[in-house]
Amino acid sequence: MPMFSSSINVPVVAACDLEADAHETFAWYRRSFPFIALDTGGYVVLRHGDVARLMHDPRLQATEIAMPAQAGITQGALFDIFAHGMLTANGEAHARRRSAVSRALAGQVSEQFRQHMRRAAQGLIEDCYARGRLELVSGYAEKLPVMALASLLGVGDADLLAFMQYVYAMNAFFRPKPTADQVAAAEAAGSWIRDYLDGLLADAERGRSHGFLARYAEFAGQERLSRLEALVQIVQLIIGGTESVRTALVAQIAHLMTNRDQWRAVCVDPTLVGKAVSEGLRFEPGIAGAIRVSVAEIEIDGLTLPAGQLVLLSSLSALRDETVFDRPNVFDISRPNLELSRLVFGGGAHRCVADVMGRIELEEALLALVERLPWLRIDGLPAFHGHMFVRSVGECWVCWE
Repeated sequence: MPMFSSSINVPVVAACDLEADAHETFAWYRRSFPFIALDTGGYVVLRHGDVARLMHDPRLQATEIAMPAQAGITQGALFDIFAHGMLTANGEAHARRRSAVSRALAGQVSEQFRQHMRRAAQGLIEDCYARGRLELVSGYAEKLPVMALASLLGVGDADLLAFMQYVYAMNAFFRPKPTADQVAAAEAAGSWIRDYLDGLLADAERGRSHGFLARYAEFAGQERLSRLEALVQIVQLIIGGTESVRTALVAQIAHLMTNRDQWRAVCVDPTLVGKAVSEGLRFEPGIAGAIRVSVAEIEIDGLTLPAGQLVLLSSLSALRDETVFDRPNVFDISRPNLELSRLVFGGGAHRCVADVMGRIELEEALLALVERLPWLRIDGLPAFHGHMFVRSVGECWVCWE
């Protein structure tokens, strides 16, 4: 029987219940409550309409340094990601930082990135083709986004392996329940990545490189970003373009392959890749939701969400809302309302600045497998974990003859 908060009469849900089965737990409470309280602190908004609407509500603000402070981190490379990044900023600071990135990503950058992603995907498949077997997470989903972003940023071939390893180490901090050793390694990795990017940005400023970083350097100057701000926006772009994509990529492939009719349909008609990506994002997103801070009380269906609280706008719950999606627990790429999966990219001022790139990563990763390995088989569904922010996924083996 759930506990109830004495002040607002909503259930207090144990984190262990969500860790055991987030989808089932959210569904149970979503039928009766618009939001829940967590026994670890904070609140989770559950229903699609409320989540979509509150993405635009000014009473919910970006967290700034609340998250690292909660983890006892008050300085260093990881702290700077929150203190100086667009994703965690509000007001004028957010607008300046976001503008530099969004302007740099405009124009032909998306198509260039698609080509980087396609080459990386095809190369990884050819490298392992003769083995007939692949661990999808570490051998494909983890590598692909980092390789494509490295190409976009102009990372040299000699530096690629080190760059990838440091990105993996930094990203571990943002996964569920990082250990003390992982946090320490992430701090060191974040510092290395920032220093390395400083060199790439300096080359772009001196005209030694062209493309995305050269454009970004120009716009960062126009927005008067400090050097630290300019570097942190790229770091946040790397985190957003790799860690969340890793889990979402595995999810879409795994669920397609366990629904063989749908897998075969995509193989026969690759124009269905976009629909498969959308349903994958809905069914098992790589990001559980957007974390905000309430700066004023918010009433939802007669219940009051208090001010001064961490609030998760749960896309993980909202995208299984049975009042919006028919048979929400069934993977179905023929759904009529697949466009609603865009909720995973957020909304309002903080909508993902690189949502187009995120879809490109997922589309090209799937398309390469569909075209080269239509007879692909999966050994079994992997386990998905996480209900707060970035999610994680266990091993997922696939094979072919």
